[in-house]
Amino acid sequence: MEAQIQNRRKEADSLLIPHFEYPADMNDALFKMMGKKVVFPNNLKAKILGRDTVTEGLKKTGYKIITFADAAGCNICRLNFFGWRLLIAESKEWKKPVDFVFIIQPGSELFSILDFYDFYFPIFYDDNADFIRKNQLSTDPQLQTFLINPENKIVMAGYPVANKTLWNRYKKIIENQS
Repeated sequence: MEAQIQNRRKEADSLLIPHFEYPADMNDALFKMMGKKVVFPNNLKAKILGRDTVTEGLKKTGYKIITFADAAGCNICRLNFFGWRLLIAESKEWKKPVDFVFIIQPGSELFSILDFYDFYFPIFYDDNADFIRKNQLSTDPQLQTFLINPENKIVMAGYPVANKTLWNRYKKIIENQS
């Protein structure tokens, strides 16, 4: 058991980007996330540009990059919809597909600006903060984006929009898995 814990801790250490300023407790938070199974509440509502839509995004198997925004903080700046559009377009050229899942809470300032950014991708609305509560996820904005495998287990965490090294790690994990 101790050997498993040490291996998981080494894996968490290896995910941290060298020469990047992380908070002191980042490694522990990342360690706790690795391998955790993500549960999607049944009551998430999908919309594109504020209009209800039907999507299979949460039910499909395969890799998913999930980012969620709670009602606190400067989520407009952090989410960087333009940057996400570029990454989504780039991912279309990969050998293996990946789904992008954006989950936001009401009360967040995000609702009013999706049209402005011309963000034509599904956004899942979490009216009761069930996603965060059921999954006991980090409140650290740097860990509110993560990659899950086909079994819905977290295999990578971190915000790749502003970090090319991290984005390349996401890509490597997705493309090197069978």
